[in-house]
Amino acid sequence: MTAAYLNDPLWQSLTAMRIEPAGSRLTFVQRLARENGWSVRYAQRVMEEYRRFLYLSAKSDHPVTPSDAVDQAWHLHLTYSRHYWDILCGQILPHPLHHGPTAGGAHESRKYRNLYASTRERYLRVFGHAPPPDIWPGEEARFSHRFERVDRAEVFVVPKRPVFAVSAVAGAAVLAACSAVAATGTSTMAEDFYVVLGLMTMLLPFALLFGVSMAIAHWLRKRRLRRNAAKKRPARRKNTGDSCSSDSGSWDSGDTGMATAATGAAFVAGGGDFGGSGAQASWSDDDSDSDSDNGDSGSDSGGDSGGDSGCSGCSGCGGD
Repeated sequence: MTAAYLNDPLWQSLTAMRIEPAGSRLTFVQRLARENGWSVRYAQRVMEEYRRFLYLSAKSDHPVTPSDAVDQAWHLHLTYSRHYWDILCGQILPHPLHHGPTAGGAHESRKYRNLYASTRERYLRVFGHAPPPDIWPGEEARFSHRFERVDRAEVFVVPKRPVFAVSAVAGAAVLAACSAVAATGTSTMAEDFYVVLGLMTMLLPFALLFGVSMAIAHWLRKRRLRRNAAKKRPARRKNTGDSCSSDSGSWDSGDTGMATAATGAAFVAGGGDFGGSGAQASWSDDDSDSDSDNGDSGSDSGGDSGGDSGCSGCSGCGGD
């Protein structure tokens, strides 16, 4: 039996939606994978779940909240501001879908946990199966993490689990050696010291190998970044005095599709430090967002996407 949503024109439009401009060498999914340290296959799955989130936001009569992975796709989509506002919100949904920060506090935390749980339940009813747990984890896992943006060219990012595992093995070896020495009861303190020192020295090559490997990886990454920067550096051209022009367009309140906006539900994002303040289901002149390409998608974008104004209307401000 074919699921009902598969025949819905909205779902078909979301499935056919391509976010990156025609001819782009870097696709939306590739950028999503790169900016989050994901495999391309995982990023493709997140993109599919982002489409499902957008469908739920349009079809639910209550606020819906995405998982963190889906929220990252939403953040990135906001940086493609022309597609987000003109195509997604202006033609596909068609109503505005704003992303704003949470107000913070215990009350907001409880609210977003409940909204997230309701969203996962709604997902099950609409799509006929539970959301994938590696993209839509439970409430505790969803709201237990806090993220910071880091420059991987300047710092090492080492998973905690391998470090803890190596530390546990090393600690157990040293503890076993100390216990064995103490059990003999015949050696002097100096002998005990040298026995422990010898065992620790055995672990030193592994530590040096790890350090050298990380240093080589860091050097190779820096070299690759410099080479990429040299390739992308534009040729020097004479300054003609032209400035970055604005291409903000306008909201056409007379569009026939906009009549559905007034009956739309409010939509929220994230929760915790990534939450949203809801969406306004109307096209109003007071809600005009600057059409920027660098991720600062107007006054209501919020979240982790940056500030309020950014480079207003500038084409290509975000780079790769």
